[in-house]
This record gives sequence, structure tokens and C-alpha cells, in this order.
Amino acid sequence: MEHKAFAFNWDSFEQELYPTLVKALETGEVQEIINFIERNRKHLTDPYEGQPLDDRWQSTLANRDVHEYGDYALTKYYAPDEAAGVGDTWSDLSDELSTAATRALLGDTVGSTGNLFDPGRMGSYFQRPEQARASLNVLKSLDMPELADFCQLLSECVNKKLGVYITF
Repeated sequence: MEHKAFAFNWDSFEQELYPTLVKALETGEVQEIINFIERNRKHLTDPYEGQPLDDRWQSTLANRDVHEYGDYALTKYYAPDEAAGVGDTWSDLSDELSTAATRALLGDTVGSTGNLFDPGRMGSYFQRPEQARASLNVLKSLDMPELADFCQLLSECVNKKLGVYITF
């Protein structure tokens, strides 16, 4: 499992896509997310390759579910090619850290129990800007080299008033 984290424009996400994503998770209906993608396509990229979406972007989809469409829609709010995080050390770290530190490395889920947004099927988390600040305070006090890249990302997010998107 690789812990990947990205600077994330939470405020724009919360206003523009969040309600649509939550509704789609509850209903399983993807058309509103597809409409969002089409309206914003010039601002979106493939979340795996980082390439701009072309007219045939849907031909690359495998599942065509809320999670997969949501994964593409989210790229409006972060740069998929600018990953930070703790990477493969996640498994070892998660076993030795306190609950507060583990939470600082993750954040909150989106959706309701049984309908959580999870495009990678291994966990997907978000931190609002104020959560990023609190996470930075918790993690920088640990003085662990394995956390340096993630703490650097958190520091940049705090300075720019951004949130964080964490995925596995």
C-alpha cells in the first residue's frame, strides 16, 4: 500500500463537486458527475497518467462507477503528478503511530458508511485546510524522517490555505 498525498483545493471542491459526489455515492447515479467532467474537461487530467482528457476519455474507464468518475472529476482540485506522502512506509508507520498521528496522516472520508468514496479501493481521505494545520502540528512534533515529505506538503498547504487529498 502506497500512501499518496496531494495539495487539494478543498474550498472549491466543497462548493462545486462535493454535493454532487455525495449524492452520487448515495444513489449510484453517475450522470451528474459525467456532466461535471464534460463542463470542466479542460481543467481535468487522467488521474493515473496526468494527461489532459480528450474526447475519448471515457473509453479508458474500466468500472464506470461513481468512484471512477469521481476520481477523474477530482483532478480539477489537485495535480496527480505532484504526489507526496509516506509512500510504501505506510504499513510500518501505521502500526507504530498513535491514533492521533495516524489520523493526521489520513483525514476524513467522504460519503456515508457503506458508501464511502474510494476510487483505489484501498482508502481515500480528505483534510480541510484547518485539518492540515492540525495534522502538521501533530506530525512535526514526532521528528520522524519518514514523515518529512508529508510534513513538507502539509506546510505548503497551510501556507496556501489548501486542504489535502490522501489516497492509496
